[in-house]
Amino acid sequence: MKFLKQEYGLILLRISVALVFVWFGVSQIYTPYNWIGFIPPFISSLISAQTVVMINGSLEIILGLMMIFGIYLRFAALVLGVHVIGIALSLGYTAVTVRDLGLGFASISVFFIGPDRLCYGYIKREKIAVESL
Repeated sequence: MKFLKQEYGLILLRISVALVFVWFGVSQIYTPYNWIGFIPPFISSLISAQTVVMINGSLEIILGLMMIFGIYLRFAALVLGVHVIGIALSLGYTAVTVRDLGLGFASISVFFIGPDRLCYGYIKREKIAVESL
């Protein structure tokens, strides 16, 4: 399987963005109290802030792993992208907002690019195509 130079960049984009989400998710699971301050008051009035952080961290890990392995890649990238852009816009203009917007738009870019040759779905389709010959 020969790769073009552009394909390396797209694979690196997908995996590196996903690793950031996985890292944030793991951090939220292991140190939820560091993240509670980011929960809007209207949400923490409905459910405990720690529970929200734990759920959010779990979803970021799951969706990040889906992006790494290319399982329902576009779904995972879109959900994570919209999610982090929503968080960024709720924080006001800070350095964290700028970072989160960059991460969010990188995720949306992965959504538009779609699966590459190292994604599970792509590999599975290729295997089925070869077996049907």
